[in-house]
Amino acid sequence: MSARATSPALCAAAFAAALTCCGLLTDERPAGAATAPAGQSAALREVVFDVSYARSVGGAETTGSRDHGTVTVDVMAVRNNALGVKITQRWTRNPTALVALGTIEPAGQLDFAPGALSDAAVQLLPFFAPLFAPQTLGSVGVAWTVTEHRPPLDARTRYAVTGIQGMAVTIKIVQSISISDATHARISASGAVVYEPHLLVPLSGDITRKLTATVGTPAKTITLQLHFARSSDTREP
Repeated sequence: MSARATSPALCAAAFAAALTCCGLLTDERPAGAATAPAGQSAALREVVFDVSYARSVGGAETTGSRDHGTVTVDVMAVRNNALGVKITQRWTRNPTALVALGTIEPAGQLDFAPGALSDAAVQLLPFFAPLFAPQTLGSVGVAWTVTEHRPPLDARTRYAVTGIQGMAVTIKIVQSISISDATHARISASGAVVYEPHLLVPLSGDITRKLTATVGTPAKTITLQLHFARSSDTREP
């Protein structure tokens, strides 16, 4: 087991997206997203994912609580194991291309404008990082823990290899986050991602995220079921 101080799954952008309380957790138009820029240079790599979510508040789904679409990851630059990326998000309920420009740091920390990414993008992007996982993921039971203390946020994420299928590994994720502010928010996440370490890409994932926060009275609990699956990759034409 190894531990790192920098969280690959949580950053300011991810936290802002997760805590868009109480319309919360995946907006078809993320707050920091921009319209697609013209004249963008060619990507070094492009990966497209089919994504979907289902959201419930207090156990009940509301109008507009389900949607599906695509997340396209364009790697535009690589420097010192950090990736400069362009993320294009499209949803069926709002098919306008929503673009976010940012950086995936070497260990997976995401550097984007707050609210620029959907929850689906937040969950899959860290797996692109060159130093996301230990060098050897060749056996079941390999595990590592990532912690982050960035007041008012405290987070702990546990990753464990639970299966191996050819060149791909299944990684179980268990995450807990607490926010020491007026919302007293508690966020938990659990699920599994099929990851291809040699290509540095997630192949598919199913994640459940639950947020309990106090905004007025009483506390509100929002549950989000996320799914993503790679549909194309220029490294595997």
